[in-house]
Amino acid sequence: MKKLLARYIPTELFERPKMGFGVPIDSWFRGDLKPLLLDYLSPEHLRKEGLLDQTVVEETIREHLSGQSNHQYRLWALLMWEMWRERWHLQ
Repeated sequence: MKKLLARYIPTELFERPKMGFGVPIDSWFRGDLKPLLLDYLSPEHLRKEGLLDQTVVEETIREHLSGQSNHQYRLWALLMWEMWRERWHLQ
């Protein structure tokens, strides 16, 4: 099969180790996932829970959405925590 493939595609494209691919979480948070992010990490939501410093979270979101910094992994972790906590009704 590789010989057949080599007729059409350069071998360096398929004769290499497996590679992962990036997920564009940073741009998703500025686009389609922005409403979800702003809902789950809203000051009201965080105040009700009382576990996270809402001013730090707000600043992190502001920096990310403005493009000043890329906090995609931190925001993803916070969003998943809030969604998990809500799903399992943890107070």
